[in-house]
Amino acid sequence: MVRLRIPDRNTAWAVRLGAAVTLLVICLVVTPVWLWIQAFGVIDGPTAIAFAVILPLIITPSLSFIMLRTRLKVYRLVNENHRIAHMDELTGLPNRRAFFDGARQLQARAEFSGRHFFCAIADIDDFKRVNDTKGHDIGDQVLREIALTLNSRAPDDCVIARVGGEEFALAGIFATPADATRAFRRLVMHIAAEPVHTQDGALPITISLGFCEGGHTTETSVLLSRADKALYAAKHAGKNRATDFAHRPTVEPRAESAA
Repeated sequence: MVRLRIPDRNTAWAVRLGAAVTLLVICLVVTPVWLWIQAFGVIDGPTAIAFAVILPLIITPSLSFIMLRTRLKVYRLVNENHRIAHMDELTGLPNRRAFFDGARQLQARAEFSGRHFFCAIADIDDFKRVNDTKGHDIGDQVLREIALTLNSRAPDDCVIARVGGEEFALAGIFATPADATRAFRRLVMHIAAEPVHTQDGALPITISLGFCEGGHTTETSVLLSRADKALYAAKHAGKNRATDFAHRPTVEPRAESAA
């Protein structure tokens, strides 16, 4: 049994637009010729040549304007769809999907350049207490300002994303592992040194961060899992610190109370 394919809304719109443009062109070409014939009864050679030159000069700019507007509208829709699919609405940072895309690109660049690729997860300490005592509006403000600080203080060749709740993921390329360690520790220090200024006054905020180095073929999801273990170790050790997965102390599996 042959099933008829029902065109989607975009296809139907494109067909209608094409039909409308075709009818418009026919009208613009036929109407002046028909009027000329009605008035003079015949079209001689010079008149036919004049119509052949003048009518395209009149029609082309109008059609070009219509097509340009349509093309710009399509570009705007594509850009908007990309923004919605790849950006966190609250913070303006890339979302989880965009992070994985960016991390894979950085990982490939690190392999090509012979430098070191690292992934990290940062979590706002005691964020639930902020929401419970200050309200979700203040909580949203904290998320936005932490995102802004991380984005502005992160080193070059680094992508930062909000991957859910109060967690942020980072991926970057570094010359040495020591450079990565210093960069992640500086981020933790910058957050602690810059309180969030709310309507109730300055609100001290800290983050805990776990990080790990990734091999050239290690999946990003695996690296984030290792970074999460390092993050739990940082929480368990007292929060407000950055911990390397390779040098983390052994602790119990992650518990909700550690956040």
